[in-house]
Amino acid sequence: MTTSEAAIFLRSSVSALEAMRAKGTGPVYIQGGGRGSSGSNQKCLYEKADLLAWQRANKVSSTVEAAVRKGQLFTTLADIAAVEAFWIDAHGQIVGMVELAPARLVIERLGLYDIEWLAVADAAAKAWSDLESHRELVGSLTDILARELTRGRSGLEASELAAESSPIAHSNHRNGI
Repeated sequence: MTTSEAAIFLRSSVSALEAMRAKGTGPVYIQGGGRGSSGSNQKCLYEKADLLAWQRANKVSSTVEAAVRKGQLFTTLADIAAVEAFWIDAHGQIVGMVELAPARLVIERLGLYDIEWLAVADAAAKAWSDLESHRELVGSLTDILARELTRGRSGLEASELAAESSPIAHSNHRNGI
């Protein structure tokens, strides 16, 4: 398939497919011409089997997982403190993150829902109308916090071990300090 046909097959755009090709994040392709061919504008072709394999390899089970995979969401403590846009319904409950909504849904919701900019951790502490999205967000926050706590405890343990084996610590202990 040509790039245009592959884009249609993937329900993408030619420019998105070209950008993925440049970054090395898209499906494998065949570059026109052989070894030593010159010219920068050689035709790229895609095999249907490769497009299907790439689609299967990029399956996700939630919008949060998709956003994390694309680098659009949070994976660190700094990320969960970052301010993001959230949809707010008429009852003041969070509907979801604006960034995770498909473009057509963003257009539909403009003017119907308020948008509030909140730290991700603050948004998790509020009431949501979409329970599943709220669970996904809190699950991600829990994973991040658990990982960071483990890192902190490991660092403290390393400091304690270092202090116990330090000649200064032994000298101070013998001298009653």
